[in-house]
Amino acid sequence: MKYSHSKVDNLECFMDKLTHFKTFIAIVEKGNLKNAADYLNLTPSAVSKHLSSLEGIYKADLIIRDSKKIRITHQGSCFYKKCKKVIDSLLEAEAILQTTHTLSPCTLNITLSQVLAQSPLMKALKLFSQKYPHIKLQILVSNKNLDLLKDSIDFAFRGGKLADSQVKYLPITHANLRLAASPEFDMANHTRDPIQLIKDSLIIPSYINLSELRGYLAKIGIRQALELFSACDDAFAYKNAIVEGMGIGVFLDFFIQDEINQNRLVILNSPYSFNYNQLNINMLFHKNVSLPPHHALFKDFIEQHFKQNPWHTI
Repeated sequence: MKYSHSKVDNLECFMDKLTHFKTFIAIVEKGNLKNAADYLNLTPSAVSKHLSSLEGIYKADLIIRDSKKIRITHQGSCFYKKCKKVIDSLLEAEAILQTTHTLSPCTLNITLSQVLAQSPLMKALKLFSQKYPHIKLQILVSNKNLDLLKDSIDFAFRGGKLADSQVKYLPITHANLRLAASPEFDMANHTRDPIQLIKDSLIIPSYINLSELRGYLAKIGIRQALELFSACDDAFAYKNAIVEGMGIGVFLDFFIQDEINQNRLVILNSPYSFNYNQLNINMLFHKNVSLPPHHALFKDFIEQHFKQNPWHTI
């Protein structure tokens, strides 16, 4: 079948529109043109041109810009919802073809910590494997921050602040850090001074950010060196130690959900309140201009899964 010039021109016009749709979606979801440009691996000027082209085609203001932020117009909001459906439908159709015909079997190397191995992330990995059985997952559970390039890691899942400029990261959800103890420990010590009790009984886990913990302790008046606290470098042994009443523990909320439900641990609130920021759970991957097809499938699947299934916190 030969295409006439008009058909080729129409196809090119259609592809340009799809590119502009994706750009507009990124602007809305990332909050501004710069973030959208970083996400799409484009320059801010290219993103601005795509937006201007869309507004020119449809003779409508989709976004109102000022020096600090953007505001989506009513027309822009309606247009975004329709664009999103179009792009999602195309991605689903493409995934079907890729899964059945195009994509060859491959393996993705993934690393996550002991704690995250007990999180809803594992269900997401299971669902991905069921949807894309030709993509095998090699999962390395380690509390060390492995180097993605040196250790041949495709994706890493980590919590907290990240400063590695050699990789990209995508926040997928968050968790809360809580102080907890066994009910027996709490009852036996409920009359003691809470600050002194934390000083005497806190056990430090391997997965916590020590600088932020040091800041928290300083805020409540404890300036004792962290080396003088008890510590444990295994997440499961740490949890068992706190369940058995050895002291006070610091936990990501999902990691002790079952123990809370079974009354094997209790959250220590006032006067023990752990005033700690929410901890972002991030997905890290290589800083490529464009991800290989298998990698892009995995990244998009995990991102969409947690948008639709946010973690519940306690």
